Formats: sequence, C-alpha cells, structure tokens
Amino acid sequence: MVMLLVACAALLVPCDAFTPKRMQAAVTFGAGKEEGDFCKIAVIYKDVPQPGNGQVLIRVAASSVNPIDWKVMSMSILSAATLFGPKVMGFDVAGTIAAVGPGCSRLKVGDEVWADLGKFDPLQLGAWADYALADESQVGLKSSKHNFTEAASLPLASLTDYQAFKQAGAPWTGKKNLTVVITSGAGGTGTPAIQLAKHYGATRIITASSPSNFELLKSLGATDVFDYHKTTIWKELKEDTVDFVYDNYGGVGTADAAMPSLRSGGVFVLVPGKGGALSKNPKAGVTQINYGLCDASKHEDLDALKAIADLGHLKAVVQQSFPLEDIHGALDASFSGHAVGKIAIVMGPMGAASPLLV
Repeated sequence: MVMLLVACAALLVPCDAFTPKRMQAAVTFGAGKEEGDFCKIAVIYKDVPQPGNGQVLIRVAASSVNPIDWKVMSMSILSAATLFGPKVMGFDVAGTIAAVGPGCSRLKVGDEVWADLGKFDPLQLGAWADYALADESQVGLKSSKHNFTEAASLPLASLTDYQAFKQAGAPWTGKKNLTVVITSGAGGTGTPAIQLAKHYGATRIITASSPSNFELLKSLGATDVFDYHKTTIWKELKEDTVDFVYDNYGGVGTADAAMPSLRSGGVFVLVPGKGGALSKNPKAGVTQINYGLCDASKHEDLDALKAIADLGHLKAVVQQSFPLEDIHGALDASFSGHAVGKIAIVMGPMGAASPLLV
C-alpha cells in the first residue's frame, strides 16, 4: 500500500519539478574584436532560467551555428547584452518543453518543439545551453520527419527563406514555367531555399556551388548548378528568363548582374551579408526588396514550415555535429566558410567531462 501511494504521489509531481537547478551553457563575456574572434566565448555552469508570464522552458536537445551567430559576437549590441553578466548565445533550438509559465495554453510539458530565439530589442538568444527560455508565441511543434538535430538546423535559415519567398509573392498559384535563382545553393539558407522553390512549383531552379555539392543540390530540387569557380550564374542565363532571384549570398554587384536575366514583373530579394546592395538602375518592372531581419516572433511561420516538412519537402542538411563543450570547434567550422548545410551543436548529459569555467 505504501509503495502504491508513493507511486501515485510521483504521478502528481509536474514534469518540470525534475528540472535541475544548474546547466551548461556557451556564453560570451563581451564582443570580440572582429568576426572570427571567439576568445570571449566559454562553456560555463549557470542557473537554469525560470519561465515568466507567456514563456516556456525548453530542454534543449540540439542547436546549430549560423553566420549571424558569429557576426553578433563582434557587434556592439553585446555590450548592453553582457552588462549584467555573461550572455548565453545561440539562435536555433530544438528540444522538449520542460515547463510552462503563467498565461501559456498552446504548448504543454513534453511537447517536442523548435524555434528561432532571434528576437531583437532586447537581444534574445539562449539556445546554446541545456535549457532555454522562449516566448510561447514564437515556439512551434517540430515535424516528426526530423530528429532533434535536424530540426535544430532549420529554424533561422528556413524562416529566412520562407519569409523572403513570401515577400516575393509565394505561393505563385497557377504560375507557369516559374524560374527561380538562388545565388548560393550549398549554405545554410541555400539548401532549404532550393526545396521551397520546388515545393512552390518552380520548374527551373538555378544555383551555384562547388562541383562536390552538385549531386546534393540536384537531389534537393536544383535543375541547373553552375561551378562558381569557373563561371557566374548570370553569364549562363539568357535575358528575360527569371521570375525570382533570391540573393542569399549578398555579394557586391549581384543585383546589377542579375537585372538582364529578370523578366518584367520579376522580383529580386537581397539578404544582406557580403557587402551587396540593391541595384541603382533596376530593370523596368522589376521589384527589389532588401530583406532585412528574420522575424522570429511568430510560430505561425514555423507551423507553415512544419506542414511543408511533414510532406517530405523540407529535409535538413547537417554536415557536422559538435558537442556543446566544443563550441569553438563548431564556430570555427562555420566561420571557415566551407560548411555544407548547417553545423549542429548537440547537448550532452549534465556533468559531461570538459574543461568548464564554474
């Protein structure tokens, strides 16, 4: 009888009661001197945060590295973010809901979720840790088609692509002979973008990469892949043949080079990154859009991506995985500029052996 009472009592204890008080987290103590300077990044032990009103606590299974991660690390915005102590870094997160704060009703403890912790003003972040806080409104249920590592590689990159495609007019219902150019095919935003273009009915999907990635990109839906070591996309295309150019690389001069290929009524979307800008002399009838920042605040966009993933139309491409303890290895792999798809960060059990700062 006593054992039965104990067992029944255990069932009444909420799952989040078993959340530990301390966790491992990759933090920064301030901004680096330049991009690629990771000397102020370290893995430490710190208190597990508690969800406030409208927030959920996610037990993180995996995260990933985006170029914006190491760009932020050299920005002055970190001066304010680290004013009161080290700042936990990381945008992408996939894991399980460990606790819900007051005012939450959509998600429950045990739900498997994904999110982009990329809200600004103030700077959010916090994914590179055993536990992370998020607004319930920005967290979506992950697709069963993805394991946690795969799901964690997608939120920021696929949200960026999805929102850029929406700005360009997707879905293009009834559009015939839809031709889409994605300037960089093998990177973090490139691999989901190719799949979204195919999902939205593009008959020709054009991109560029190294030859070693041709087979991968064609398996995702690319129809034309050019070797950027030998040529440019624009040299290979005829005039007035492209409906949408998604410049996810953001190189200098790309907008001007792309204009002859675009049809009147076409759209050029720039994701700033490598010094690129919109053309000062766009073709008549072509719309230019400077993408700006990804909106990480609405789970509805993640839910739309989940629906696409559930159809098998959004697969993850993860080149390498690193444990949280080797955060410098993960950052270096991304910063090298040669990553295909995404670099994953996988959380380990508490107390894993590593040279931690306490």
